[in-house]
Amino acid sequence: MIKKTIVFFSLIFAIACGGGDKQAELKKLEAQRDEINAKIEVLRNELADQNGDGAPAVITYVDIVQVQPELFRHFIKVQGNVISDNNIMVPAQASGLVKRIYVKEGENVKKGQLLAEIDGAIYERNLAELKTNLELARTLFERQERLWKQKIGSEVQYLQAKTNKESLENRLASVEEQYRLTKFIAPIDGTVDQINLKEGEATAAGMGGVRVVQLSKLKIEAKLSEKYIDDVRVGDEVQVELPVLGKTFTSKIRAVSQVIDPQNRTFPIEIDMPGQSKMIKPNMLTVLTINDYSNENAFTVPVRVLQHSGTDQFLFTAVEAENNDGFIAKKRSVEAGENDGTVAEIVSGLQAGDRVVTRGFQDLADGQKVMRSIAEANGQ
Repeated sequence: MIKKTIVFFSLIFAIACGGGDKQAELKKLEAQRDEINAKIEVLRNELADQNGDGAPAVITYVDIVQVQPELFRHFIKVQGNVISDNNIMVPAQASGLVKRIYVKEGENVKKGQLLAEIDGAIYERNLAELKTNLELARTLFERQERLWKQKIGSEVQYLQAKTNKESLENRLASVEEQYRLTKFIAPIDGTVDQINLKEGEATAAGMGGVRVVQLSKLKIEAKLSEKYIDDVRVGDEVQVELPVLGKTFTSKIRAVSQVIDPQNRTFPIEIDMPGQSKMIKPNMLTVLTINDYSNENAFTVPVRVLQHSGTDQFLFTAVEAENNDGFIAKKRSVEAGENDGTVAEIVSGLQAGDRVVTRGFQDLADGQKVMRSIAEANGQ
């Protein structure tokens, strides 16, 4: 074959250098070329048959992993915030000047404890006047009642005394309630977290005054994309990281909302905060790692071995060649499921015992002969 090729190129050179009927000579050379090409193709096919399945004679060294069913777990990461079930901003319920603040930020308080108060001098004067009037009204009523029981006096006098007493009692109760609204009272046991008041400054009804937080009842709240609403459930395990403290612990989901927020297409979840530390504070940032999918009998491969051809995915497997003479690379179409960035789950296209080429697959051709690399063969 090599000699005929040399003759072929020699004839071409002769035509380029000599004269004569060039057209006839060209046809003759083209016929010889076609004959040589046909013989070359025959020889290629014979060599392919000898090497098996059309494989070229070149051998590529690869690493091979035999797949078996194993546990595969997929995780999602999301940020969350530490919050308190009892985080209450005690508001001003009346308008006026802040008379006195009785607590400081960070101080522990008891339910019902007086935190601060607004100047209520006007209510105090009204209360003193009403109490005096009410005492007189009660005395007059009691005397009139005794006379009425003895059939002395008129019924009108008795009813007037009774009505006057009851009216003053109602007015006193109303002023006492108004006076009570000048007080900031702790609604729960907890810690004073924030004070938005200053003595001598005016405040208005409804404005935030003192925040009381119960640090013994903390939880974590996060929002997940709506695509995960069927993947997370109450009781699912969660790894919680507190970056600012350098702490990590395991907890569980305590609540999963079934309502999607139409504004951002998310739904909230709540996570328990077990074994709470005094260093953990409301509104601290957390990083949550949630196991949203598990398969105990999954076939997995490294993500990097998956290749794409249009919308199709494929990888290379290795099948034993005849006479145990190495392996033959086989292109295998597969369907991948979830992946964690390193390992991918293969949901179809592989069976237990299949050998997947994990290194040296980039330039493989279907049917190419491959051999285990020395390092792979030695288990390195």
